[in-house]
Amino acid sequence: MKALCRPSIPWQLAGLLAVGVSICALLIASYVYNARQQLGADYTALVGDIVRAQQTTPQFQIALEGFIDQPEAIHLRQINHTTWLSRQYLAHVEHGLAQHPQLLRRASYLQNDMKALPEQLNALEESAQRAVNAPSQLPTLQRLATDLEANMAWVYFELNDVVHTAAGQQRLIMQRLSTAVSFLVAMVMLIAAVLLIAVFRLQRQRDTLKALMLTDELTGLYNRRHLIGTAQDQLTNAQRQQQPLSFLLIDLDYFKRVNDTFGHPIGDEVLRVVSARMKQLKRPADTLARIGGEEFCLLMPNTHLEDAEQVAERIRKEIADLNLQHIAELPQQTASIGISCAHDGKLSFEQIYSLADQALYQAKALGRDRVESMVSAESVPHSVALNNALVN
Repeated sequence: MKALCRPSIPWQLAGLLAVGVSICALLIASYVYNARQQLGADYTALVGDIVRAQQTTPQFQIALEGFIDQPEAIHLRQINHTTWLSRQYLAHVEHGLAQHPQLLRRASYLQNDMKALPEQLNALEESAQRAVNAPSQLPTLQRLATDLEANMAWVYFELNDVVHTAAGQQRLIMQRLSTAVSFLVAMVMLIAAVLLIAVFRLQRQRDTLKALMLTDELTGLYNRRHLIGTAQDQLTNAQRQQQPLSFLLIDLDYFKRVNDTFGHPIGDEVLRVVSARMKQLKRPADTLARIGGEEFCLLMPNTHLEDAEQVAERIRKEIADLNLQHIAELPQQTASIGISCAHDGKLSFEQIYSLADQALYQAKALGRDRVESMVSAESVPHSVALNNALVN
């Protein structure tokens, strides 16, 4: 009984697993919180802006080559258009970076270079404007254009690398999260399996406790508690269906002599052998119980008194014919049996028990090893002591 009250090992294991899963879940939640911006980021538009901004470099070269060859207004308009496009693309790139704070942090080392691009574009336009009327400004224009192209190439190349690195890390995060989710699912399934095992063990323990409460430990038969509960239900059914209910009270004759002569272990073995034989003789619907030291009861639903007497006589004969020599040098063991019957289930359990007890007393008074029956309820005295003994 003590072992049944100890905490079940699966419950302890489930508790440890639950704690482990909770810690893992917290770590994963923290990781997801820090990485959620990257997981939800879409860099497609930003990459497109960077690529378009990079394409203005060759346009600058074409416009400047034409202007240097012929510093005329038409070539100046090409330069101004290219610088306008560069500003537009730069604004789009800056807006895209602002939409992705994690990229903005990664590209913080380019901040000064990006701020310099508008100033370089303005200086290039002003130098080109002066070079229309002063060709001596062409070397300065060429130097400004070279610096601008180098700065633009550096900035956009680095931005492109930052975006591709972030995209790669995004894929890595997704892989890690997928692994983490798979791990959590596996842990949850493991906990579910452990809890299921724990439930089965608790169910088995409950069934064991119930069996201990309702079963006689020595013989394996039902005990007094189960007999009383079953008798109440069967009497109710018998009254509802207008069917008889017979009750046998079986007592082994002179059994105290067996314990006194051979000892209680031998007596216990005799009780087990007798119980096993009576269990073989009863019907599946009958309830056989041990209610005292050497006293047994057999509750027989839907059984008339005459049929119960036949069963009782067979039980008496089978007990008398048992060969107990393999246990000890025992004399023949006999039994006295008292029978009562509740016709149409109109008697209480206490009444049919009292009738059977009176019949058993009569069987012993007439010499034992015999069957007697008692059906007259009026002849049974009210026994308060007996009722208290049954209930307790």
